[in-house]
Amino acid sequence: MGLFNRFADPAIENQYIVGERRARRTATRTLIIIAIGVYVAFTIFNPMFFPDAVLIIYNSLSALMILALVIAYYVVGTHYYLEWTWLDFLIFALMSIAVVILMASLARTEDTTGTSFLGMAVINLGIAFAYASIAFVANVRWFLAWAIGVMLIYVGYVAIVDIPVFPKVYMIANVSIFLTFALFVNWDIDRRARDVFVANEALDAERQKTEQLLYNVLPQTVAKRLRAGEAVADSFSDVSVIFVDIVGFSRLAKILAPGHLVEQLNNFFSVADECADRYGIEKVKTIGDAYLAVSGGTASTGQGARAAINFGRELIAMMQARAEESGVDIKLRIGIHSGPVVGGVVGSNRLAYDYWGDTMNIASRIEGAAEANGIAVSSATFFECGGGFDFSEPESLTLKGVGDTEIYRLQM
Repeated sequence: MGLFNRFADPAIENQYIVGERRARRTATRTLIIIAIGVYVAFTIFNPMFFPDAVLIIYNSLSALMILALVIAYYVVGTHYYLEWTWLDFLIFALMSIAVVILMASLARTEDTTGTSFLGMAVINLGIAFAYASIAFVANVRWFLAWAIGVMLIYVGYVAIVDIPVFPKVYMIANVSIFLTFALFVNWDIDRRARDVFVANEALDAERQKTEQLLYNVLPQTVAKRLRAGEAVADSFSDVSVIFVDIVGFSRLAKILAPGHLVEQLNNFFSVADECADRYGIEKVKTIGDAYLAVSGGTASTGQGARAAINFGRELIAMMQARAEESGVDIKLRIGIHSGPVVGGVVGSNRLAYDYWGDTMNIASRIEGAAEANGIAVSSATFFECGGGFDFSEPESLTLKGVGDTEIYRLQM
């Protein structure tokens, strides 16, 4: 991984920077509070050792530093901090200048502290580099620019100071070690954060795929309820149940090759799904060559019985048009009954939202009474659709498991 690791896509790079700086905002503010605490502590303890003349300068500069840190604390909480990474450089450049002034004032107390300006510089630069390596968030380039700039100024100053060569080399070597350590820490934090970002993006992508698969199997509202740990069980007082079956499927299975048969079945189910989407019909499941759907269920948007009849009529018309193209004449029988049902999800494997009740059984029996490429409906569906369709006179049929039932046949 390179020192200036970046994502190829600028949008992803910006997403990473904003996300990482937002995630570490609390930690960055904590660092600022620690720095404020350090200045406050020195302001309290320094009067024990420093003369008044030095204290006035030191405390004045410390007050300015604390004010600057308070402003930085506020800025970190704004959207500017998330978007403008150069703010880190600006803040630390100003702090560096203030620290130099503080060290210059403390150098006047060398007799008390036993530490020269250059000695203080080694200590303060080490602290500053370590502090900044954490405070520059998702910002290796600006951190490097600031750190190298400070180091060059320090080396330039040491070079012109009238002291022996060995102390010069020794001090520069010490600060260089701090700098190297700080660069590594900042780079490694950024590297690990980028790895976590990539892993989270991959995890989110897989999660979205899983959710999409779940939404393909279950209505979205139902899927959300399941994910929330809710037991899904619903009662519907008025649902139009639609059973669609292929006429003479056993005969087709004998005359068509298996691959061709599956192709025709897939064609039928695809057309049915297309019609269901158009009329707001909820597909429940396929059973062999049969297609079960409802209008008025948990994921339906259609207007009850009318939508169910329009769905069936268009499905037959589209399959007839496909028959002319493919040469395979697939005829359908459709039965519709309206009434109360219970819906829900049971089991833990191969989840599906299903419906139960007498309404389902009656619709299935009515489908068996329909003619080829015909639609038969119960009297409940007939009266619910409220006219607008051409039906035959009612017929009274005895349906297995149901008894005497009045049906109407849609005039196609």
